[in-house]
Amino acid sequence: MDDLKLLRDLGAQLERQPPSTLVRQRERLLSGARPRRRWSAWWTAGLVAAATAAAVGMPVAFVAAQYTAAPPAGTDTVDMSGTRNVLVIGSDTREGAGNEQYGPESARQNVGQRSDTIMIVHVPADRGRATAISVSRDTIARIPRCGSEPARTDMINSAYAKGGASCLRATLEKLTGLRLHHTVDVDFAGFKKMVDAIGGVTVKLPQPVDDPAAKLKLPAGERLLNGEQALGYVRMRRYGDGSDIARIKRQQEVVLAMLRKAQQQVTADPGRLGAFLDELRQGVRTDLSPEEMYELGKQLQEVRMTVVAVPWEPYPGDPSRVRWKQPEAGELFASLR
Repeated sequence: MDDLKLLRDLGAQLERQPPSTLVRQRERLLSGARPRRRWSAWWTAGLVAAATAAAVGMPVAFVAAQYTAAPPAGTDTVDMSGTRNVLVIGSDTREGAGNEQYGPESARQNVGQRSDTIMIVHVPADRGRATAISVSRDTIARIPRCGSEPARTDMINSAYAKGGASCLRATLEKLTGLRLHHTVDVDFAGFKKMVDAIGGVTVKLPQPVDDPAAKLKLPAGERLLNGEQALGYVRMRRYGDGSDIARIKRQQEVVLAMLRKAQQQVTADPGRLGAFLDELRQGVRTDLSPEEMYELGKQLQEVRMTVVAVPWEPYPGDPSRVRWKQPEAGELFASLR
């Protein structure tokens, strides 16, 4: 079976109807499996494909935008051949400058950090078609032993909260059977700086927003959001059906708007984004070097992207949580090995 057809059909193969509160979530998952437009080498260099699934890939795109236009001087070419799987995390950590204002009481109590957004970007060895796979943070899964934390069944974002990025990486490798070669981790402050760096992003609100928890109140219609507002928009839960799936869709909307605007700016002035790099890196942690991003970007100039979500079903006993639906989820990851 053609891999792309398999990816498109996975969500449609759900045999059992979920509770009414989750029907719209399934529809959003299915719509998310449509192929996205092709981006230039500037964006693929930074694994911008990942950003179409969640609001976390922009910092790598910013870095890659500069280095793809002008490769790092005085460095040797790095080997970026073969399959590449990248774990991309949007963190709600309160540590670091600019993050302490979000939930200050929680920060003082030292409750740690959680993975607010999770996705895997798969770049095949033949560079034929990349796939961005979005993972709901509300997924209940088996988490392996990480350090002093015993193995357990829990929400998948607790792996990051208690064991950091390495534990989440190990969890997803165990669940998917994929090796995750790299990690990109972005916090609140980093995301806000990215939005402000390009002069804000425009979104269309189908209904007014009034969410004190997200510090956001906006009328319906087309609105230009600054970094603070965009962060509230992608994180708020009291909007629409309040689901994590709906939140993922808003993240897609914002990041695609960011990419389009940034692409326009770089086309007009390729050196424009360079001034923002030092500031943006403060909110981004990645093991991808600029040289690796540049080399990968050269390889991915013509690569197309498919964006999907892991097939799911309601978790027994708790309709507000989900679990991966089998055999569809297994078939998805098997097609990427």
